[in-house]
Amino acid sequence: MQNTFHKMNMVFASPIPVYTIADHERINAEILKEIAERRKAEEGMVHSNRSGWHSDLDFIKRPEPAHKELAQKIMQCLADATRRVANAKKLENLRLECDGWVNVNPTGGYNVPHDHPGAFWSAAYYVSVPPAPDGGVAGSIEFIDHRSALPGQGLVASPYMRSLHTMKPAPGTLVVFPSTLKHWVHPNTAEEERVTIAINAKIAVDPAKMRQAQQQAAHESNRTLPDPEAPAAAAPKAVAAPKRKAAAKKAEPAKA
Repeated sequence: MQNTFHKMNMVFASPIPVYTIADHERINAEILKEIAERRKAEEGMVHSNRSGWHSDLDFIKRPEPAHKELAQKIMQCLADATRRVANAKKLENLRLECDGWVNVNPTGGYNVPHDHPGAFWSAAYYVSVPPAPDGGVAGSIEFIDHRSALPGQGLVASPYMRSLHTMKPAPGTLVVFPSTLKHWVHPNTAEEERVTIAINAKIAVDPAKMRQAQQQAAHESNRTLPDPEAPAAAAPKAVAAPKRKAAAKKAEPAKA
């Protein structure tokens, strides 16, 4: 008698939605010019980046035209990703609050393993991705499972139980992932700079929508609930049904 397989349950999955930004070739060319101007005026900062330039965390609010256009498109994708994984009823009074920054990795530049605490989504948008001279994984983003690798995984090579997942997105690609998913960027071995935009998105209550919902709920409550102090309305009197006339008695024939 043969055993019966029912289904493969995939639990504790890490969704990684991937998008292609519309008209990205034009936007990327323009934003590279804007980033070049910013680098002349801004010193930058150091976080997970090793070498290169890391802008302030103000990408979403920047006034430059290409910055503004790309930020809007990225936020649209983040909203779509949220709708795809969330309970739709829970989203009515919520909003996404985003910040972002520019990463420029020169030859040898990379980002150490890290995550983004405090956010719901994190994302990476690819502006310029020079090919690795050796065709390898240089410049790729690699996600790391926080759980230790299973003994025997190296032997069976299960795609479901691997502890590393490497991606090398093309320019114009937006990769979205849970902010707690650890990741790092392999060193850039090309002579050209690798330019990306990093984004964090937090889930927040939308005060305006909450007030609107509360006002609507109060209005509905006042409209539908009766006043407990008001006298009860008198029940309408029953209307008597019209009496039917008795049928005429059939005359009997006269007796002789």
